[in-house]
Amino acid sequence: MSKHRFELFSDGVFAIILTLLVLDLRVPAAHGLGALWEVWPSLLVHTGSFVLVGVFWIIHQAALERVTAFSVAGIRWNLVSLFWSTLIPFAAKNAAERPLEPLGPSLMAASTGFYVLSMLALRLTLHSTVEDTPEGRRWRRRRFNVFLVFALTDVLAAGLSWIAPIAGYLAVAVTIVYVLIASHPAEVEGRTLGVGEGGNAREP
Repeated sequence: MSKHRFELFSDGVFAIILTLLVLDLRVPAAHGLGALWEVWPSLLVHTGSFVLVGVFWIIHQAALERVTAFSVAGIRWNLVSLFWSTLIPFAAKNAAERPLEPLGPSLMAASTGFYVLSMLALRLTLHSTVEDTPEGRRWRRRRFNVFLVFALTDVLAAGLSWIAPIAGYLAVAVTIVYVLIASHPAEVEGRTLGVGEGGNAREP
């Protein structure tokens, strides 16, 4: 399978997931401020779920951006990771309708943790140009270990959510924040090659 088809299929799945999220929003029965009060939990969960799926997409793009070849094992792990991402709309619907019940936050945390674990397994089957330099390999190992910790924490939080639902929400939120502030593979190549802001090694 070519890289273009690999990425095109995955991007299509993410697009469908985002569409399913918005389809769960319902027009409130009330009017005015009462309508806002009625729908604000759904809007809050929708926003968080949208950002979470966006983070999944960021992880996916970053993992594949500098990849030069794909394997059958990589394709399988990609499907596994996409499976976990498709559970987010169902988890979001449960969280919106019953925010204090454990199923929604537990499923969101479990999906996040197992998605990250699947992506880590996917990366082990692929070669990236970031790993062509000693600094890149060191950065990749550190990043792998950090993401592994986050993934296992999310899975643990999924279990704890059945005791305290807030655990699932917090674990997912922390994972989102880390992914949004973490360094990008292009930045590592830029530092390694000595390329500045205008160089190709830092292209998005």
